[in-house]
Amino acid sequence: MFLLGPGGGGTVQAAPPRAAAPPRVTTHEPGAYPALPIESPYHGTLDGLAFGGYGELRFAEDREAGVSNPEWFSVGGVNGFVLAHLHPRIDLVGQAGWDRGADDFTLERAEVGVRVSRSMQAHAGIFLAPLGRTNLVHDAPSYDFAERSLVATQLIGVPNAELGIGMRRSAATGNGSKLSYEVDLVTGFDEGLVMDSPGGTRIPRGRNNYGDNNGLPALAWRVALCPAPERELGLSALSGQYNKTDLNDVRVDDPRWIHVVVADAMSTLAGVRVSGEAAYAAIDVPKGLGPLFAERQCGGSVELVRTLFDPVFHGWRGSRLTAALRADAVDFDRGIQGDSRSRLSASLNIYHRPLAVTRFGWYYEIRRDRFNNPTPLAGVTLTAASYF
Repeated sequence: MFLLGPGGGGTVQAAPPRAAAPPRVTTHEPGAYPALPIESPYHGTLDGLAFGGYGELRFAEDREAGVSNPEWFSVGGVNGFVLAHLHPRIDLVGQAGWDRGADDFTLERAEVGVRVSRSMQAHAGIFLAPLGRTNLVHDAPSYDFAERSLVATQLIGVPNAELGIGMRRSAATGNGSKLSYEVDLVTGFDEGLVMDSPGGTRIPRGRNNYGDNNGLPALAWRVALCPAPERELGLSALSGQYNKTDLNDVRVDDPRWIHVVVADAMSTLAGVRVSGEAAYAAIDVPKGLGPLFAERQCGGSVELVRTLFDPVFHGWRGSRLTAALRADAVDFDRGIQGDSRSRLSASLNIYHRPLAVTRFGWYYEIRRDRFNNPTPLAGVTLTAASYF
């Protein structure tokens, strides 16, 4: 059974991982906005208490400039959530976990949602900022690669959860498509994107989900059009002040702003699932730091996934074998030739729907410093992820 996905609306989809038939859901009208947006298998019931989680293990042979990394085993991530249906219109959800990409414990949700109409929901607390589809849905067992894309981890900062308040709405259009949007006032980023980034401007270093840094909220929004279940086109952005201007009633700096725009899309062409994400960031850097800290950054990724066998073998009911290829790159400073990363990844995945996946992966990456000196990285990976 799955709760609402990232498109922002739709009915609850019956695909229960632990029951022969879907449990009866009575709290939400057909076509109405269901509970808070989590797309994961769960235990329990939406009529009362639902909970779930996942874990991921990573085994790899990683090499940087030909030197092997001794850390051949690591935990890719551990995540869990609980959702409480308090009232026919009110839901409360908490979600937290440790993520290898962020290398930190993240409180992703401590959120209350109130359905104000059949297709609209108000929400408040700590929640995932609507910056691209990947930040809204990034469960490891449902992903086709061992690592998320560079644009997701290095520019958007997935998982990026922030304190705020806002609203979501999803409604069907006249031609059978679904249009959804979300508008939030959130804490935004703080000056860690510059002050805690000795290698240059790094937006994920400014993630701040526990309090506003300067008393001025940032505006975050996303609009998504879904012409069909396997097709979506989304546009999102976040704009806000990231620095403090007053300290003990003394003016210490001028307001400095950050603007991040993310476009994402997915579709299916000739049996191949194609998805992509692109981001552009403009950062107002303090005077004098321009030669070292970038004011313009961008990145993008394209993923191709093809199902090879479904099921893998005749006796493996509920399984499938997929092949995936991804190209992604980020440019940390548009003003110079260096300070960038580019990567090519391939993965062969065995899924046992919808609980678990085993991935055999390979990647090759080039990292360039600010003087445009390249450093090659490569590796083979074996990862296993499962809901529990």
